Amino acid sequence: MSPRLAIRLAADQTQRVNSIAADFSASAGAGKTLTGTMQVQLKPSLLADANLQVLADGQSFAIDEILSSKAAYVKSTLLSPLTTPTGKPWVEFPFSEFPRNLTALFSNLLQSAQNGNPLTQIKLLAAAASVHAAGTQVIHGVPTTHYTGSLTPSAALSALPSSLRTELGPPLRSITGVIRFDIWIDAQHLPRKISETETVGGQTVNLMVDVTAVNQPVNVALPPASQVTILPKSVLGGA
Repeated sequence: MSPRLAIRLAADQTQRVNSIAADFSASAGAGKTLTGTMQVQLKPSLLADANLQVLADGQSFAIDEILSSKAAYVKSTLLSPLTTPTGKPWVEFPFSEFPRNLTALFSNLLQSAQNGNPLTQIKLLAAAASVHAAGTQVIHGVPTTHYTGSLTPSAALSALPSSLRTELGPPLRSITGVIRFDIWIDAQHLPRKISETETVGGQTVNLMVDVTAVNQPVNVALPPASQVTILPKSVLGGA
């Protein structure tokens, strides 16, 4: 099949994904990196767990995040002003307690996550006018075909359904020049690895998602109540 058709089929196939596990990384300019792992259950309800390591301005710190359809839970030394007084390492951000404007924002983000998944950007790549096959490679034991190409941010934006333009429109408009990408797709039309390079604010940004499992059971447990500090309405209201 043609490279463009292969990417379109992969974009369609991601809508049948119920769960995914992946390693990911991002870098922007010199000395700013984000690496981590995630596992996400998309159906029947959203449940996600991410472990992040951030390096910025010569400082390194970890962030653990758990996301459900009702709340986000975060554990990090960045939140020590909130957690030190209680002795509870996790902070809960209950969506029901957010101000109305933030509630609408999180509702859109949750809907986007559940209808899309971490491979949402494949919808963008399907708009690429320039793409070609670049050989084969085995990714985590799975044979794949490697495709490489480029597209403009405007073409990517026009390819998105209206439901995703609200979330992805602003970051796409911040990109100058073209988006260059590589994608590895298996025989079942499932993407197994994606990397992108783009320019934002004059800095080169590199993104990578390396899929380690698809449609496998996800083991995500919410923190026990004894380990959770719940933010009061007064804090959420002033955020």
